[in-house]
Amino acid sequence: MKQPTLEQLIAKWKFSAVNPKITAKNFPPPKEIKTDFKLYHFNYGISSEDAIKEMKKDGYRSVNLYELLSWKDWNKRDLVVALGQVEGDSVPCLYRHDAGRDLLLHWCEDVWNVDYRFLGTTTE
Repeated sequence: MKQPTLEQLIAKWKFSAVNPKITAKNFPPPKEIKTDFKLYHFNYGISSEDAIKEMKKDGYRSVNLYELLSWKDWNKRDLVVALGQVEGDSVPCLYRHDAGRDLLLHWCEDVWNVDYRFLGTTTE
């Protein structure tokens, strides 16, 4: 089965805003898109490195942008980060505000605050 393009994945979400740096050039498609997801929420501030380590303990890894956009269970409120694909010093993030839903690039925090969630997928 042919994988959807980044443009197709973005279009399905009907975002109110998309960071212009989110392109297939900056985020090339992966060889495969996994669809077995687990949402991680830490009740404390956590670094990207430590969040990735916690996922790895469960046999998961952080998702890439294509997997983030293939996830169907976003409640459209939580801030959800994909640490598996970095552009410069930023990572893709699903973001919600009063005016709508956005797909942003968020600077990789030294420590992410408790408001953020991290999406993982199986490593197998």
